[in-house]
Amino acid sequence: MCTVSWVQQPAGYHLLSNRDEKRTRGVAFAPRVGRRAGVRYLAPMDADYGGTWLAVNEWGLSICLLNGTAAAPESRAAQSRGLLIPELIWARSVDDAGFLLRQCDLSSFAPFTVVLLEPSAPATVARWNGERLSLDPTADHRMPLISSSYDTEGVRAARAARFAEMVEAAGTVDPALLYRFHSSHGPVPDAYSPCMHRDDAQTVSFSWVVVTATEIRFLYLPAAPCESSIGEQAILERAA
Repeated sequence: MCTVSWVQQPAGYHLLSNRDEKRTRGVAFAPRVGRRAGVRYLAPMDADYGGTWLAVNEWGLSICLLNGTAAAPESRAAQSRGLLIPELIWARSVDDAGFLLRQCDLSSFAPFTVVLLEPSAPATVARWNGERLSLDPTADHRMPLISSSYDTEGVRAARAARFAEMVEAAGTVDPALLYRFHSSHGPVPDAYSPCMHRDDAQTVSFSWVVVTATEIRFLYLPAAPCESSIGEQAILERAA
């Protein structure tokens, strides 16, 4: 369960993500530097199953994972979806990551949506429905991406409508607007608000990745963005 948005900037971009989870899930580990096939990357780590839902590497490639919708009532889910990102994060480009994703055996993963983002290019969104993988290489129009196990279509419609209202009022999409959107509740804090609050689940963390021509910054808040503005920041130098 997540809400993800992004906006391109000169030689880089901003990527923002709310992670929504059950209140019983363990507290994730803050972003740290890792290496895969010699490539450095920043990623938080899930405390229960390992893996991650968001990573950015030294080439400026970000990969962000959301839950997906199954094509059939039953789906196989032997592996945590968070284990998929480490298999892709060493790629130098969106095209390379897409190629690697196509080579993966996804049969043991529950449905998911992945957004692949790099500087100066449209986002690519990949969807696995448990039976078929599809990639949209010009997916900026799909932003924001929204997933929820609770009233899936209702939540998507409510958050998308909230985003459209904010864009219309502001007249532009910039990082400040995206932050306000991720911190917002609409009429009340509930299951339908971007900053989500339910009795059994809530937005448990907020991530803000900033890629520039020279560095990558990963701001991580281990709480809902409405509750605190104090988090941790990890920095990685961009590869030449």
